[in-house]
Amino acid sequence: MNIEQRARRYGLLTFAGLWMAACAFGQSSSTPGQSVAGADNVFADLRKEWASNLRDKNVGACVAEYAPDAEFVQPDGASVRGSAAIGKLYETITATFDSNLVFDSKQLESAGDDAIDSGSYREVLTARATGKRQLYTGGYRTVYHRDKDGHWLIVKMAWIGSGDPIALDLDPHPVVALTFDDLPAAGTLPAGKTRAEIAEMLTGELMANHMAGTYGFVNAKKLEGNPDAEKALHIWVDAGMNIGSHTWSHPGLTSEQVFKPLPVEEYIADVARNEPALAEYGQLRDWKWFRYPFLEEGDTVEKRRAVRKYLFEHGYRIAQVTLDFEDYAWNDAYARCAATKDTVAIDWLRQSYLETATEYIRLGREEQLIAFGHEIPNVMLLHATAFTTLMLPDLLQLLRGQGFSFEGLAQVENDSAYSLDPDAGLKYGGTLPDQFMDSRHLPYPPVKPKPLQQLAHLCQ
Repeated sequence: MNIEQRARRYGLLTFAGLWMAACAFGQSSSTPGQSVAGADNVFADLRKEWASNLRDKNVGACVAEYAPDAEFVQPDGASVRGSAAIGKLYETITATFDSNLVFDSKQLESAGDDAIDSGSYREVLTARATGKRQLYTGGYRTVYHRDKDGHWLIVKMAWIGSGDPIALDLDPHPVVALTFDDLPAAGTLPAGKTRAEIAEMLTGELMANHMAGTYGFVNAKKLEGNPDAEKALHIWVDAGMNIGSHTWSHPGLTSEQVFKPLPVEEYIADVARNEPALAEYGQLRDWKWFRYPFLEEGDTVEKRRAVRKYLFEHGYRIAQVTLDFEDYAWNDAYARCAATKDTVAIDWLRQSYLETATEYIRLGREEQLIAFGHEIPNVMLLHATAFTTLMLPDLLQLLRGQGFSFEGLAQVENDSAYSLDPDAGLKYGGTLPDQFMDSRHLPYPPVKPKPLQQLAHLCQ
């Protein structure tokens, strides 16, 4: 197909991706005689500059980085030649689409004044007229020549077949079950607060929103010698909430874990050690639900299978997660800022918490589209911290604003997707969609990073 035919079929999406690739890697320059390997930092810095040009739709800044007779080649072999023709195409595309592109450069080769950069990409394109979004993935190959002034100019760009795009149109009526980890004592307590007070606030908000039966996952070690924690857990169950197992001491199953992982036999023993407290507090309720600490199911398939075998033989269901934005990361900063009465910092904590929740809710839902081909009913992982308790009304409002309705864990996880198992050792664990993304080596949609460094240093 020629350019016009491809534009009609794909709505110019493929060309948009090619344009992004060319711009991202076209603005690099170095002094004569500098090796390409030594220019890696220059390339990285100029990509950041290009990102600003992209947001501003500054086509001229991109086109200027082509040689006058530059060419880029489409997946079907058709090509566009010359910076003027390329510029005209870019103007059409930038008026039609917004893009969020991520490159993974695999190889950078040089021979004198010539260089080739190649790798893979993933790109979310948003049609400006409709807001429709699609995910493209594929490969790229960019050929550069360094001119007499030491500037690298693109002489040829090849866009290597992306295949069919994945529509990222989200369900207008999603469903979610809220769950809370690390009961009865999650995170640092702000000065003057007790675990019992937090449990009262949390259960009160849940009951006010008709969420009786919400699951909280317990580490019974936290009950030992801690009357406040015992009282908090009684408040939780007396309010009509459910409990499940989060192991006794919260160990990991991955060798990369910051906390030393337990061998499988000791891990299973830790699960068993949690049961007396669950039986005592859960009484006749269904407490045979298990949430892996750190969402780690084992970095080898042998670990994964051994623990799962124990769980299933003892009647447990695994409480998988689809939505997780690491809400616990805000709590320690909140405790510090509350102690200093830094209201400006606390306002930033509130804002960044909701912004990050929004970003990672979207990510989790888009991962489902990629991993399963459709959205599934969701399970959100939260923690029973002081700050998440404070933010829960705002978080519920955010979810309702996105069309979410609320159901219980058991109802949500009756969906057939929750019976799927990637049956793979995974270094980083993660949500159920994460596990399928990693085991199948699927590319993740672009996402803004969490502000973890800012949180670590705020109000220090």
